[in-house]
Amino acid sequence: MVNSVLKTIRNRRSTIRFKSTPVDAEKLNAVLKAGRWAPSWTNSQPWRFIVVKDEAIKERISNTVSTFFNLSIKDAPICIAICVDPKEDPFHFVEDGATATQNMALAAQSLGLSTSWMGVFSLSNDKNSTERKLKKILEVPKAWRLISVLPLGTPKFNQAKKRKELSDIVDSNYFVAREHREIETGATEKLPEETPETGETTSVRDVERAIV
Repeated sequence: MVNSVLKTIRNRRSTIRFKSTPVDAEKLNAVLKAGRWAPSWTNSQPWRFIVVKDEAIKERISNTVSTFFNLSIKDAPICIAICVDPKEDPFHFVEDGATATQNMALAAQSLGLSTSWMGVFSLSNDKNSTERKLKKILEVPKAWRLISVLPLGTPKFNQAKKRKELSDIVDSNYFVAREHREIETGATEKLPEETPETGETTSVRDVERAIV
């Protein structure tokens, strides 16, 4: 069974390269409104969306984030930064920002546009983290958190991505996959190590998560 919503969800991809085609105001507003209608804990709506069009600011952002995203930011005519206020929702502010990000990414896909989801939230909130550096560039207040940045535009090419089968990710009534892995390997999974400079986790998975 496939409808327009499910088709949009299935076709959404993070775009590495964008065309220089401008995003018209009507489509931009539609994307921002989709973020506005995202769910949040007790309908707190703790977010603010910063629309970045200034080339100099985009250049500074590009020089701050992982090199993987440099061209995405430079290419895209617009970047949207998703900020949240933990005071408005101290329990679920990260999820609130993530749902707003997802809504905007899906809205963009439905309008023939694309995004590149850049998760920049730092769990440790270290002063050397990408999040803190970007907050300084965008003049985000200290108490607020920056969850993600979305380059927005027309994709230069379409990317194909596979997904795991439902049978690989769905259990009935109880969580069983981890127990099976422990029995087979005789050991539990090792958590990724932290880098002393930023306190952020680093692994091959970090790069893989970037292209979802």
